Amino acid sequence: MTVLTAAASQPGFAQNADVGYDAAQAALGKANVVHAQVRVAAINAATNSATRRGPRDKLADVDVNPALVDVTWLRVSDKLNLAYQQALLLRIDKLATKGMRERVETTMAIPASAGTTSSPHRVRVVATVTKIDRKNRLVTLRGPRHQQVLRAAQDIPLARLRVGDSVRAEFISAVAVALARN
Repeated sequence: MTVLTAAASQPGFAQNADVGYDAAQAALGKANVVHAQVRVAAINAATNSATRRGPRDKLADVDVNPALVDVTWLRVSDKLNLAYQQALLLRIDKLATKGMRERVETTMAIPASAGTTSSPHRVRVVATVTKIDRKNRLVTLRGPRHQQVLRAAQDIPLARLRVGDSVRAEFISAVAVALARN
């Protein structure tokens, strides 16, 4: 069994200003680590990320710190034990009309432990709300690629959000903390 670890790096109706470094750093510090057995559905060597297929065939993107782990050792359909920080919803705005789904990714360099630097992806999407779990603060969005489950930051008021809403959202993608081949 191969075990690889990566530094932990990671996820309101928003104001107009971009979510900055300080807000992202604060959100990353509060991210929960989830353990799951998954299959690799796709690999993106350019961003050192992979799409994982989890329970009930749900797809989600997971970033991996390239300084610690190179995803090119993975193969599509590999079974992995994965520990990752959930994608974190930083902001969300309801759109007046149904927007065309879109996705824009940028990379943020955030100092992590032991002198390493993490590179989580900040993602902006126009998507549709498909599920809201207010008790656990989870919002599921259907974007241009697939559904994404996001843990909402504490300052995001979920009460005004409804299933079927078209939204513009910004989140930090999920980040692998440890990978082990089954």
